[in-house]
Order: sequence, then structure tokens, then C-alpha cells
Amino acid sequence: MKAFPLMMILCVIGFQLLLSQDTLTVERAVERVLQTHPVLDQALANIRAGEARTSQASSTQLPEVTTEADYAHIGPIPDFSFPGFGNIVLAPADNYDAHVAGRYTFYDFGKARTSIDLSESRVQTMRDAMELTKVSLTIQTIRVFYSIVLLRRSLQVQDEQIQALNEHLSVTQKRVESGTSTNFDVLTTQVRVAASQNQKVEIENSLQKQEATLRQLLNLPPNVPPIIQGTFRPEEISLNTDSLYLRALTQRTELKIARDDQQTAERQKKLNSLGNMPRLNVSLAYGFKNGYEPNLYPLRGNWVWGAQAQVPIFDGGRVGHQEEEAQAALEADEAHSRDVERQIRTDVEQAVSDVLASSSKVKISEVQLRQAHEAVTIARTQYRTGSVTNLDLLDAETAESAAKLMNLQALYRFTISKYELDRAVGSSLVN
Repeated sequence: MKAFPLMMILCVIGFQLLLSQDTLTVERAVERVLQTHPVLDQALANIRAGEARTSQASSTQLPEVTTEADYAHIGPIPDFSFPGFGNIVLAPADNYDAHVAGRYTFYDFGKARTSIDLSESRVQTMRDAMELTKVSLTIQTIRVFYSIVLLRRSLQVQDEQIQALNEHLSVTQKRVESGTSTNFDVLTTQVRVAASQNQKVEIENSLQKQEATLRQLLNLPPNVPPIIQGTFRPEEISLNTDSLYLRALTQRTELKIARDDQQTAERQKKLNSLGNMPRLNVSLAYGFKNGYEPNLYPLRGNWVWGAQAQVPIFDGGRVGHQEEEAQAALEADEAHSRDVERQIRTDVEQAVSDVLASSSKVKISEVQLRQAHEAVTIARTQYRTGSVTNLDLLDAETAESAAKLMNLQALYRFTISKYELDRAVGSSLVN
């Protein structure tokens, strides 16, 4: 008795969750995934960290100001005696010094600016990498979304087939009772029913897996079926591989990242080449200290300014080896960019081929579906007149269900292939 109220509460909660969940189109599903997925939060955090490193690099172009306070007790006190003047103290035993000091690098031959450019280039790579992550999440969501559409419609086809087989089984059993059919016909029909039920179980299993994946992408509670709305729309399409390839060279994020890496390598090489350049600094300090003649003990204001030049003379060849490393990295990134361009060409060609092939398969499957439907209509009429056997009718009905599933598969592949083409070209996957 205690379990019944708990089950009622769980059912009510589940029903409320379903009511509160909006019906999702593929566009809204993608939008929600891009708003809530933690991998994008991670990417944003990495970008903020990169921007902070850029600000750190920029801070080297500003003066550095510090406050310092020193106390020192010395002994013995430096003093000497002079006839007629007595003992003369040269420094107090307790020495105090407090001052504000500023230091500024006014010329470093472009090291700071190059370091900032290098950091900004790395941040841009992070931003482009985040866009690539969005593309990957988008295409994953689209695939899962339309897989669910396919499996749900396939499940409907399977249910229709099972219902038709059960109706046929009932008719066959009545014929056996009347003596116009044999038990062989009944057993044959029962085998087909069992096979269709087994196939339905497989479809349901696949559907549950895809729904679980979509729940994970959408951050939905467990065991809540996602409410989605989508369909397959076949359409005529004409493609020009060369023009699509040229568009892809300007739009593909992978190529942008490759060129970002190339730019980063160029800036790293420039920064390494400046490793042995001088650095010119100026400094200024003002504060209070004691120890000034003729009265050593009061604190007196004082200041100092100066200039400093740091000129590296020998580093054991470190900078030269760093330049060699940067040059090798630059050549590697240039080669990678060329490789990405080739891969983009292949991606576009394969995507165009998939779209054209899937479009042809849609047309073929539609013809097969019409032919299978006509064959079932003829078989049923002939079965009633005794012109064909029970097995012939079952074969025709099975062929019709297979044609329906094949048509759904063709429509699914055509829909996905169009999205894959957009991805290959670098176009927006959803509006």
C-alpha cells in the first residue's frame, strides 16, 4: 500500500516533466545543446584564461611601481676622533629607508609587442577551436535527432506489419478450421510474426540508445523521452564541386585553425629572434631615510633616478637553437595547412557524391515502394480467390514493409548527407 502513493507521485512528476518540455525541432535542439553543453563552458574558460595571459603580456609595457621599507642595525658604528672636534659619528646605528620606486622598460626592440601578438594568436586559435567544437556538437545533435525520427517511423512501419500479420494469422486460422488451409500456413505466418516482433525489439533498443544520447546532449532528466518534431523532405539538388571547394577554403574552421597555428609559429619565431636584443630601462625612486650629515638621525626626503641597459653577450647558443626550433615548427604548420586544404577538397567531393547517391536512392526506393504496394494489393486479391499461396502473400507483405523501411533509410541518408555537405563546405548547419 505504501508503494502505490510513491508510484503515483513518480508518475505525476514524469507527466509534469513531459508537459514542461517544449517540442523540439532540429534547430531548437541544436540551440539548446550549444547553450548548455559543458564542453563549451570549458572552452570559454580556456579562452578567458588565454585572454588573461594576453593581459599579463600587455602589462610589461606599463611601468612597475613598488613600495620598499628597510631597517638595518649596524655595529660597530663607524666613527673617528678628531683633535678639537671630539668623536665624529659617520652613520647611525639604526638605519631607516622607505621609498616608492618605479621602473619602466622604454625600449626592448619589439619583444613585448611580439609577445602580446603571440598570446593574441593563441587566443584566436582557442576561439576557432571552440567554433569547431560547436560544429561537432551540431552535427552530432543532427544525426541523433534524425536517427530518432527514423527509428520512430520505422517502429510505426514495424507495428503496421505486425498488425497486418496478426490479421492474416486470424484469417488463416479460420481457413484451417473451415478446411481450406493447412496448419503449415498457420506456422509460416506465426514465424513471420515472431520475426517481425524480434525486429521491433531491435528497433526499440536502438531508439532507446539514441534517445539516451539526445537526453545527454540536451541535459534532460533520465527516462524522459525527448519530444521532437521532424520529418524528411526530399528535394532536387544541383551541385558544383569546384565552387563548393572555393567556398570551403574561406569557411572551414579546420583551415582557420591551421592558419592560426601557422601565424602563431611565425610570431614565436620572431620572438625567439629577439632573444639577444638589448633592453633599455629607466628607474625613479623617492622616499625617506636617515644617515645624512650633519644630523644623522632625522628622516629626510631623497630621490634617485637612473638608466640601465641590459645587453646579452653570450648565451651558449640558446637563442640560435630556439630560432631553429621555431623555424621547424613553422614549416610543420605550413605543411599541415596544405594537408588540410587537400583534405577539404576530398571532404567536399565525398559529400557531393553522398548527396547525389542518396538522392538517387530516394527516387529508386520510392519506385520500389509503389511497386511493392501494388504487389501486395494484387497478392491479397489473388489469395482470396486461391490463385496464390499463403507464403506468396507473406512474401509480398514482407517486401512492402522492407520497401517502406528502405525508403525511410534513403530519406534519412539524404537528409544527413545534405548536412554533411554543409559541414564540408563550412556553411551554417542550421538557420
